[in-house]
Amino acid sequence: MGSSPEERRLVARARAGEEGAFRSLLRRHQRDVFNLAFRILRNREDAEDAAQEVFLRIYRSLEQYDPERPFRNWLLRITHNLCIDWLRRRRIATVSLGEPLRQDEGEIEWELPDPSAADPLETLLGKEERELVEEAIAKLGPTLRSAIVLRHVQGLRYEEIADVLGIPLGTVKVRLFRARAAIAELLGRKLEREGR
Repeated sequence: MGSSPEERRLVARARAGEEGAFRSLLRRHQRDVFNLAFRILRNREDAEDAAQEVFLRIYRSLEQYDPERPFRNWLLRITHNLCIDWLRRRRIATVSLGEPLRQDEGEIEWELPDPSAADPLETLLGKEERELVEEAIAKLGPTLRSAIVLRHVQGLRYEEIADVLGIPLGTVKVRLFRARAAIAELLGRKLEREGR
């Protein structure tokens, strides 16, 4: 499914050099771009810089956009790739997720709220729980963090995540499973240390 007719018209007008149309596209998607950048980079200033860079890149490469594909997915893919490049340059330390989650009770899958909610993380039981989940997500490596954010914060379907990240659908499912397992493990360790 491609972009809406209205969005296609905005892209066509922006390609023709109409600044107002490009500003409309920017306003329509700036929150999604900033949110994804912030959750990958974990720094507000870096996320703001990344969002500006993303829109600059979009402006320069509008001719490459295929209107048969969703504009939002194309935009989020550019955002994701730019942020991952920034992380590679900074070489941030991340948690190793090479070992699967094993506990006495078996495997635990962490469930996040319904992605159709306005802000899924806001629907968790309380502020403390949200902070624990945010902290666990921040400790994920960039590839797992991107998948979990696109699914449970941006609300994308698995197929859309595959499109944004440029990976097969099966890889999306594996990354989401690993991310959820890692979050559950990190939360379990933290709660155990705190004696809960």
